[in-house]
Amino acid sequence: MPESSLFSSEEFKNFATNNALSLHDLFPKISFSKVLKIDMESTLPPDSNYDTVTELGNFIVKIQIKNPDALLANGYLEKRRFYTTDAYKKVVGKGVEYRNIHLGTDFWVVAQTPIHALYDGKIVILHDNNFPKDYGPTLVLEHTISSKKFYTLYGHLSRESLSFHKKGNIVKAGECIGFIGDAKENGGWAPHLHFQVILNLLGNSENFPGVAFPSEIETWKKICPNPSLLFSEDF
Repeated sequence: MPESSLFSSEEFKNFATNNALSLHDLFPKISFSKVLKIDMESTLPPDSNYDTVTELGNFIVKIQIKNPDALLANGYLEKRRFYTTDAYKKVVGKGVEYRNIHLGTDFWVVAQTPIHALYDGKIVILHDNNFPKDYGPTLVLEHTISSKKFYTLYGHLSRESLSFHKKGNIVKAGECIGFIGDAKENGGWAPHLHFQVILNLLGNSENFPGVAFPSEIETWKKICPNPSLLFSEDF
């Protein structure tokens, strides 16, 4: 059998467009009848970075109360003020640039929400990235479709989720792969799933960038296509 190769961005787009799944496959245990996209870039007050768990959590809760039948989602290529810190900064000429363009989609669901695999896959990253504003417990699956590979990343899980698996294990489509973590274990965030599609892991074995520098966004768009391509719902 020939060795699998990586999807190109155009090949992945064609595959995803012709084989769309539902977000109910990712979240089969929660009830929602629509997906509501939240635009944090333009709707958050300019005087706040929403830099605390309580402040961000309250923002999400207020929207959820007004939209009880909705799955709240947002984030792909959104500029996030959360990341205007030294850990995400580089000097550019006489100024600075922040790695603040979000490369995945965030689904704002409560802690302990179960997450299920969309496709058969092999666990290639299983690691607790226990740093402020990082993913916390992280799982990445490698999927092979007709001898082409791509990856899906699940960030901000519970620590217990890591104990269910071993790196290299195979999971089946529809299998529960973990649960959403709370702020004490998920990198310090209001509970949510960071879901990201990756076409090339670039040698990473424990972590993978979830945000990019604005000057590099065209390159990263080819490595991390829009996760919404995988789903039939619009968001």
